[in-house]
Amino acid sequence: MGQEPTYFNWNPVNFLIISGLLQNFILSGILFFRRGDRPVASKILAVTIFIVSLHLANLMVLDTNLDNLFLAILWLPYSYLTALGPLIFLYTKSLINSDFRISDKDLSHFIPVAVELVIQVIQIVYAASHNILFYNTPFYFYITPILYLWTAGSIFYYLRLSLLFIRNHESWVLKNYSNLKDITLAWLLKLISYYRILWMIWIPFIFVFLLFFRFQLLYFTVVATLYFLMVILTYLTYWIGVEGLRRMNFVFVKPEITQPLNKNYNHLTAEEIKEYTQRIDLAMVKEKLFLNENLSLRDLAKSIEADPNLVSFILNTGQKKNFYEFINAYRIDEAKTRLTNPAYKHLTILGIALESGFNSKTSFNRVFKQLTGQTPSEFQKQNRI
Repeated sequence: MGQEPTYFNWNPVNFLIISGLLQNFILSGILFFRRGDRPVASKILAVTIFIVSLHLANLMVLDTNLDNLFLAILWLPYSYLTALGPLIFLYTKSLINSDFRISDKDLSHFIPVAVELVIQVIQIVYAASHNILFYNTPFYFYITPILYLWTAGSIFYYLRLSLLFIRNHESWVLKNYSNLKDITLAWLLKLISYYRILWMIWIPFIFVFLLFFRFQLLYFTVVATLYFLMVILTYLTYWIGVEGLRRMNFVFVKPEITQPLNKNYNHLTAEEIKEYTQRIDLAMVKEKLFLNENLSLRDLAKSIEADPNLVSFILNTGQKKNFYEFINAYRIDEAKTRLTNPAYKHLTILGIALESGFNSKTSFNRVFKQLTGQTPSEFQKQNRI
């Protein structure tokens, strides 16, 4: 790898990787020039995919021997990995807040990228003037370890921060909404978790591979590990881009508008809590508010003429449930009644789910199994009159 100047190295695995990288570059362009909602989030995701793909493309240049066949191909700076952590963090923030704009403070996170770029330019200029490959420059083996250590720490820190932001968002959503569609970021939580694990494996491996094996594919285990990690990283990046593109038009909430003010209701007596609990239950039974699939905490609070934060406190204290759990418990009770009532036998399970306030069969099945220990069809067979 990188030391065979007379032939082009081509095999099915690097073909698979290069094909994936081409798809990533195309997807990056689609996201960057996409019009519509959340242009900032779209552009941040595009740049993230581009940087990861550029890093992997550099390794493919070395793997296919293009660097020896065309020396000038390495006269471009390929690595901007110190930007990866901040980009994913800003992308997360841009999804949680639809009014997000990149500030001067946000730009300060990218100072290491400027340093990384300057170092690469110096290496390239030195290599070009001495007609050698950049990784044969005297200071390459002194600078590269520092950059990789910084990159590993940066990715771990910013992705951990991103996961914390998402978990706080998910906790807040469960306290305020009965329908998670279009506002949950559980999909991003899962993808970032996978991504962080992968990068924490990839960075140490490529560190060892570049510095100690010096691009030489001498051992099958090293070759297999390198190709395996590159395939996973290439297509996981593509998956993140596709998911981001698919969900870009979803309407995420604005916490500064929707979230209730933080008020303390610990002074309420047990009798007052009981009274508010009864008012809430009466509104649910009498008005059947839970049948509204988009019911929010504010909607419920408005129906009983109370502060949303008070309602949230009553549910947490009196019912030992968050808003999402409280509303779905009513929906499941309604669904159980309909599943066992002959008057609704003309409806499918999906039809009953929708009429009970759920917005999809998937969420209905999941919640039903959590609360009853059975699937809807199992419950229906055992209890239908």
